[in-house]
Amino acid sequence: MSLGRGAAHGAAWNLMTAVGERGLGFIVLAILIRHVTLRDVGVVAIASALSEIGRMVTTGGAGEQVIASPGDRSVEAGAFWAQMLLALAMSAALFAAAPLLAMAYDARPIAWVTRALSVNIVIGAFLIVPSARLAQRFGFRALSLMSLGATSLGGVVALALVFTGHGLPALIAQRIVGITFYAVAASITARWRPPAFPSWRVIGDAMRFNIPMMGAAFVDYIAATGYVVLIGIRMPVAAVGQFRIAQRLAEVLQELSIFPASKVFLPVFVAVRDEPERRFAVARSLMDVIAIFSLAAAAIAGAVAKPLVVLMFGPRWVEAAPVFAAMSLIVPAAAIYAFVNPMLTALRRPVLVSVFAGLNAVTIALAAWFAAPFGLITLAWTLALRGVVTALLLLPALSIGIGRSAWPLLRLFVAPFIALIAARVAAAAAVSAFAGGASLGAGVMVAQLAIGGLVAAAVFLGVLLILAPQRVIALARRLLAIFRRTVVVAEVAEAG
Repeated sequence: MSLGRGAAHGAAWNLMTAVGERGLGFIVLAILIRHVTLRDVGVVAIASALSEIGRMVTTGGAGEQVIASPGDRSVEAGAFWAQMLLALAMSAALFAAAPLLAMAYDARPIAWVTRALSVNIVIGAFLIVPSARLAQRFGFRALSLMSLGATSLGGVVALALVFTGHGLPALIAQRIVGITFYAVAASITARWRPPAFPSWRVIGDAMRFNIPMMGAAFVDYIAATGYVVLIGIRMPVAAVGQFRIAQRLAEVLQELSIFPASKVFLPVFVAVRDEPERRFAVARSLMDVIAIFSLAAAAIAGAVAKPLVVLMFGPRWVEAAPVFAAMSLIVPAAAIYAFVNPMLTALRRPVLVSVFAGLNAVTIALAAWFAAPFGLITLAWTLALRGVVTALLLLPALSIGIGRSAWPLLRLFVAPFIALIAARVAAAAAVSAFAGGASLGAGVMVAQLAIGGLVAAAVFLGVLLILAPQRVIALARRLLAIFRRTVVVAEVAEAG
């Protein structure tokens, strides 16, 4: 298989799997959430974040090292055993610290849940080499199917447990079963077994390669999800459960609105890094797409936050709705950060990438720490405001990336932001007029979802057509051209 065709197939399978996993995962989550307590969700959110931080750090960079050295069994052995030793140490540390963590969070179940989930850190080390081997030979179809299988099996086991009255164990088993299946299936498919222990020199080489990426993985996870461990210290665990549902919805919103475009950023910027004028033109074009799509997603999601949460998770979780509505405004800032990272990477500025990644993590950690004691709504709006401030702090990074002032890029967000405000106000008025009331019944929620979503989408598009008609027309033409090229490529491939 050619490089281009392999990459295209890989992207297609990754996208299809992401959509399939997300849909299946939310179906399972919606069922589970209706049978567990708010406190259980909060406990698992905190313990899962702690174990995931350990797993992200211990596996950071190892897969990339193996992919960069195809067929080198010495590198594979060094990568595996370096991460395995780190995983064992991290898992042991979490196991020992579990009682102290339970006291810190004032929730006794956190001790045994953290100990149970610490196993995932070790299991994750067995995924490094086999998944990297499959990626080397474009085995994305196999990886995608295994990932989907892991989600499915974990969901089945969790549902079986929750329907027999074991709510908290169900949430834990879902995570352990899923990653175990993935590790076993990947090892069998890649025909890999743990290698013999190599020399300490080989392990040292692997450590030196991976340490910078471990730090980057830690920082990025804290900024994306891991800051929930700070929130748990500052507010009741049950409130953390409500927050985690809103946070998860915001994460999915970011994935859906940013994922399609963000995957092309790095190769595109690498291609134009030596041509300043083209680099600016490309950056402006991509930022235009991000600004419109991310703010459109935030406008619609915020408008239907209440019916979406109630219909998916039940009336008990209604307090998560206004939290999600506020946190949806983080999407544009996340989009700008997703833009800055590959731009600076393409320019070979890894130190700056680390600096701005650290800035992103520190600002969100500080906002979460100081706002959490004042309640969920204050916390959510503080995080949203922090997103705006961070976007401004990222202006120097954008300026470095394009080689000139970044204000022309930031101004692209003005018209869509005005459209967002208009869309939310109009949707709220329409819902109040035609489907208002305090009822949380399914019929009322469906009506609010339909009316709020349609009005928000229509008003957003209408306002944007008034303020920036040429941008909307240009975007429509661009998308149509991409669709036509995709169809032509598919037809040629089928004919060939």
